[in-house]
Amino acid sequence: MNNREPLVSIMIPNRNHSAFLGQCIESALNQTYGHTEIMVLDNCSADNSLEVASRYAKDGVRVCRNPKNIMNASYRVLTLLTKGVYMTLLCADDFIKPTFVEKCVNIFEQHHDVGYVHCERNYIDPDGNVTELDPFYSCSFIAPGHSALPIYMLTDVAQPSQCVMRRSIFEQMYGYETEFDHANADKDLWFRLSLVSNYAYLREKLAFIRIHPSRETITSFRNFYHPLAMYLTLDNQAKLGALGGHRNVLERLPAAYRKLASESVKIAFFCLEENNRPLAKQYGLFARIASGDIVKDAQYIKLQELLEKDGGSSECASRQGTQSDMFLSRKRSYDPPEGFKVIGEGGHAHS
Repeated sequence: MNNREPLVSIMIPNRNHSAFLGQCIESALNQTYGHTEIMVLDNCSADNSLEVASRYAKDGVRVCRNPKNIMNASYRVLTLLTKGVYMTLLCADDFIKPTFVEKCVNIFEQHHDVGYVHCERNYIDPDGNVTELDPFYSCSFIAPGHSALPIYMLTDVAQPSQCVMRRSIFEQMYGYETEFDHANADKDLWFRLSLVSNYAYLREKLAFIRIHPSRETITSFRNFYHPLAMYLTLDNQAKLGALGGHRNVLERLPAAYRKLASESVKIAFFCLEENNRPLAKQYGLFARIASGDIVKDAQYIKLQELLEKDGGSSECASRQGTQSDMFLSRKRSYDPPEGFKVIGEGGHAHS
């Protein structure tokens, strides 16, 4: 350990992910960066997660357990129990490559205006099969935070396990104080960090995001909390954008609501695949509330046709490519946001 290097907190929230927790912790222990603290916070798991995590106490991993399930509040508790200059929230079912922390810290140390860095990812299933994803952007870069604000309203660029944050910027924007579901907490945080700092993007795939049926995002689809939280997230982002004079936020708000409507239709097909017609109807109605223009969409029209039919519709729904398609690789390689500077090897930026 090199105590002259800035401390990096690797924070691991866990609930019932014992099958993946060991690989996650080991990926944190195997970082090439020399000064880290690793904290596992178990959120009252019913499996043997605590036993798995405790095996690594001899390696310096700190393990705590919540006496009850506090859900996303675990994120905030982790930030209170750690003290790194930089920090990353590594979800217990994900894992990172050995150079992840080192490459992010190199950028922070060279560019003090950067508040957060995120890398690229691949998906991995419970059996270890990897889905190769196209990188979101066409190059690595540093960009003004305000130029990225509309992006976080419209799409999913990064999961928490792909990102390292500067603690001072995180605390300036009140961190994980707001309550959002798993699918929205990261986009909300990246948006707020972008209000007060620049950010860096690494095109290299340094993180693996686990896709499985017990994933928190899938659970939030089933309880209808996800679209409501996303609607509130967009409303909050619009208010923050207006306060900061960011016209790009207000200009893209209608498109963001339209995107939410489209996502709700996709989730409705997922519900049909699970034979949950009442929930599918709820998502269909919510899609129309989020954006009235959705009624012209071919997928929305197909959804209504399926909902109007008697009997089961799971066979028809499965042909829409619902649950599995939600996490498939997409063709992506967008140009960076306005005002960017390309990052070369070693984290140096150049025009």
